[in-house]
Parts: sequence; structure tokens; C-alpha cells
Amino acid sequence: MRKLFLTLLLFISVVACDDAYKSSIPDVAFELSYNVAVFPSITQPGYFVKVEKNTHGIPVGYAGIILGKSVFSQFGDNNYIAFDAACPVEASRSVSINVQEDGFGNAVCPSCGTKYALSSGGVPEGEGTEYLKRYNVTVNGSTLLVRN
Repeated sequence: MRKLFLTLLLFISVVACDDAYKSSIPDVAFELSYNVAVFPSITQPGYFVKVEKNTHGIPVGYAGIILGKSVFSQFGDNNYIAFDAACPVEASRSVSINVQEDGFGNAVCPSCGTKYALSSGGVPEGEGTEYLKRYNVTVNGSTLLVRN
């Protein structure tokens, strides 16, 4: 009986341990080159902008990109972070969160009402329990390169 219990416990441990996080927002291949001179306010911690298309008019991300600078230093030397604008609760291109111009890096979904703390990595508060989908940001002078 003890061997059966240990075998079952080992099986559950192996099956339950999965490091691969899967967002409800589908993966979309894109690359966005963004000059901070267009919106210099995003060089200030806590300010974010929503970008829906690149300079060629091609949509970026699943429902647009939210790009800004965190008030925390946990995101590396440059502190720039980017998220998909799609609300994970709705998981739809037609429902994107709105950035609040409060200087604290907050956003809210107009459909479900979930609030997201952008500066803290897209932490949800409200109906949603899933963080916003993050994208990689590379800094090259005054240009930010966002890609999936």
C-alpha cells in the first residue's frame, strides 16, 4: 500500500509541475520600432501609451501594445516594459484595456472592469486573475524595439 501511495504521489508531482505559462492571448509575431521622441512622457516612470499600429499602418500585438516605463527597477536597467493591450479575461482583439493617465501606470478593461498595475508587471485586480501578456523591450539610444 505504501509503494502504491508513493508511486501515485510521484506521478502527481511530475504531472503537476509544468513551468510553461500559457497566456489566454494568442501569440502574434510582430516587431515595433518606437522612437521615444514621439511621446517623451514615456521616459518618465509610471507613464504608458497605447500603440495600435506601426509606422506602416500594420497592427502590432494581438490588440495593440501598451508601452511605458515602470516605477520599479525590477525590470532591468532601462525599466521599459510592454504588454499586449488585449484583456486576458475577454481574450478578444475587439476589447483592449485603456491606459489611465494617472502617472502610476494603471489601466482598466472597459468590458469586465479589471484593473491592471502596469508598473508592477500587469498585476490584475478585480474579475481577472491572469497578468497581461508581456513582450520584450530592447533599448537602442532613443529607440525602443518591442517584439514577440
